[in-house]
Amino acid sequence: MTLTVKAVDAAKPREKAYKLADAHGLYLYVSPKGAKSWRANYTEAGKQKTRTYGLYPGVSLAEARKAHSAGREEAPAPKLAPTFEAVVRDWLKAKLPTLSNGKHQIQVANTLERYALPFLGKLPINAIPRSELVKVVRAAQAGGKIETGHRVASRISAVFDFAQDTGLIEQHGAAGLTRVLIARKTKKPMASIPPEEAGVLMRAIDGYDDSVTRLGLLLLAHTFVRVGELRGMLWGELKEGGAVWVVPETRMKMRMPHVVPLSRQAQSILAKLREMSGDGALVLDSPIHPGHPLSENTFLFALYRLGYRGRMTAHGFRALASTVLNERSGFPHDVIERQLAHKETDAVRAAYNRAEYLTQRRELMQWWSDWLEAAQRSDEGPRPASA
Repeated sequence: MTLTVKAVDAAKPREKAYKLADAHGLYLYVSPKGAKSWRANYTEAGKQKTRTYGLYPGVSLAEARKAHSAGREEAPAPKLAPTFEAVVRDWLKAKLPTLSNGKHQIQVANTLERYALPFLGKLPINAIPRSELVKVVRAAQAGGKIETGHRVASRISAVFDFAQDTGLIEQHGAAGLTRVLIARKTKKPMASIPPEEAGVLMRAIDGYDDSVTRLGLLLLAHTFVRVGELRGMLWGELKEGGAVWVVPETRMKMRMPHVVPLSRQAQSILAKLREMSGDGALVLDSPIHPGHPLSENTFLFALYRLGYRGRMTAHGFRALASTVLNERSGFPHDVIERQLAHKETDAVRAAYNRAEYLTQRRELMQWWSDWLEAAQRSDEGPRPASA
């Protein structure tokens, strides 16, 4: 339907402004005070703008149509959106530096190179239907590659989010792509011994023949940090005369610096490692490849040699500490969770807790080392901390 002069004349003001549509995007705008103007909306640089042709009846319906037609012919051609591949390249430039692990960086890039770009790469980012995305992620999961499909879906969604955040598109259909996939298998928890066996384990570690690996395992036990955080430990990260270790956000899973108060036992272990490292920057400098940290599997294979294959992993020290601290120490759950560097869902609470709990965390870490030491001597830990 198009407007007629009779309909334009009959348009009366209302409590709120309203529009009467004509053809090709032209419309009559009627203000609450009765003013009538000819207008049309258009998009420029991703933003909606409005072109006005004049007030009625000064500008008639026929004149407004003529002006609108001329304006449409003179309007610049809409800028084409970049291809999916171009956006992927820009996203990778922004994303990869945030991943501290070089292997992970390669995996992220290769996932898109192999499973997404061959099918979506040449398409404009704003012209890819969700049905095409579903087809791509399902193909990635074919042949039983359950985890691969989920990774592809996650990274495609992240690319579209990036395009939206940078103003290339207004909205997209890549959200929730994992809903069309076979669900991930539930991961088995990392193997960890029960608390009653901690003393036997600590004595076994204390007798391990390789000095750096032995001290590294003992330090891992007393700090219960993640293996990657410990492997990259630098002497320069020690603060307060060696009483505190600050792990930088680049090595933390949650991308937040982590404060680790060091017990007397942990500081003693570090003193022995300092004698071995000389002038090196790394705390756990590899004896085989000086200047490089111990390899990822060094601790795991050491536990294998000690007879703990399938029963204890390097990550298992975190589970052991969590169990003992929650069940026996008497420290508040929030304090324990903060020291484990688990994610805090409330950012304000997280910032507050980091400061509030530091004194309690010093006491917690000393309690834990005392418990390990007592277990190593007699398989019995100290009494719970007083409330």
